[in-house]
Amino acid sequence: MSDNLSELSGRKGIKNNLFDKMGQLAQDQGTIGDEELAKLADEFLIGSANTYGTATFYDFMKPENKGKEIYVCNGSACLCAGTQDSVKEKVADQFDAEKVGHMTCLGRCHENSAFHYNGHNYSGAAIDQLSDIVAKKEIDGLDEYHVECTGTQVLTGSFPGVDSYYAPMKDWLSKGRDTVLDEIKASGIRGRGGAGFPMGFKLNACKEQDNDTKFIVCNADEGDPGAYSDRYLLEKQPHAVLFGMLMAGFVIGSECGVLYIRAEYPESIDIVEIALEDLASRGLIGENILGTGFNFNFKVIKAQGAYICGEETALLESLEGNKGQPRLKPPFPALVGLYGCPTIVNNVETIAVVPTILKKGAKWFASLGKPKNTGTKIFCISGNVNHPCNVEE
Repeated sequence: MSDNLSELSGRKGIKNNLFDKMGQLAQDQGTIGDEELAKLADEFLIGSANTYGTATFYDFMKPENKGKEIYVCNGSACLCAGTQDSVKEKVADQFDAEKVGHMTCLGRCHENSAFHYNGHNYSGAAIDQLSDIVAKKEIDGLDEYHVECTGTQVLTGSFPGVDSYYAPMKDWLSKGRDTVLDEIKASGIRGRGGAGFPMGFKLNACKEQDNDTKFIVCNADEGDPGAYSDRYLLEKQPHAVLFGMLMAGFVIGSECGVLYIRAEYPESIDIVEIALEDLASRGLIGENILGTGFNFNFKVIKAQGAYICGEETALLESLEGNKGQPRLKPPFPALVGLYGCPTIVNNVETIAVVPTILKKGAKWFASLGKPKNTGTKIFCISGNVNHPCNVEE
């Protein structure tokens, strides 16, 4: 997207987000009508070709998605497990062919037979209860998988409760941005999204930018075959992610955190939003947090089905209401990111580590792992194995 279009998309701010509005309009029918697209183009002062191009790019906005009522997972893990032909047959007993769509990976790689209906994911033996699910009888769609750790727990420990977990926050806010940044740098934490870029270096680059508006973006568009570690963190450890975003925002001088969560993870979205409501009720997010003068709010954006948006600059293009196509780098997002403003984009696991670094200390964290590759990593084990699980190593 050109710089001018980026500014037009961002003129209303992240709260009144173009991409988010498009997703909401598509929710009932599965797509957006031409009249609605034209109104959005007028509202945001962009061309109708731009809104049309965006709508036709994403799985859950494009015209072909109109009228879909149930979605069968066609992710690699489910296909390799050989379960989906049977799922399709059982779905065909309940739904006409034009009502059946597909979703690419629901994060149920550990038990397969995955499908999505009426805003909820199901897998495993749930397909045998499809008639009851359609009849809106009480069927538990939650899945079960093992979470283990081979050594020191960083991200797989038990949650002590909100008050206890956030107790150190005021102290760290009082210590100042540089102190928090130095601790993150000294930990040696590298990005867990694939590139392995030092988080402290990225935060420092963004912090040094002279701009009143900056963003922290959590890339929760996990879609790699067999992967469900980010889903685990969002659903079982959401406060690790939220606390991490708060502290990263404090470091760079941001007042806004954006969670870009894939539509294929509806439970993750619900759980994160409930956690945010809880934090707001306790005064742990919002204006003048804990009387420190620090302001920080969150915006949850539901992605709309595009694997490429796992790439950080394609994700930013998506947030601006455009097709999810990667940008040329440089400039890097830490300098020129969302709406042209300095932006930190990190994946779920990277951000979730920050609270433990601050609580246990950089030296403690750096003692784990290997030199220049400190800490732990969550690995997803699925496929033809006896014990599918997430393992922190």
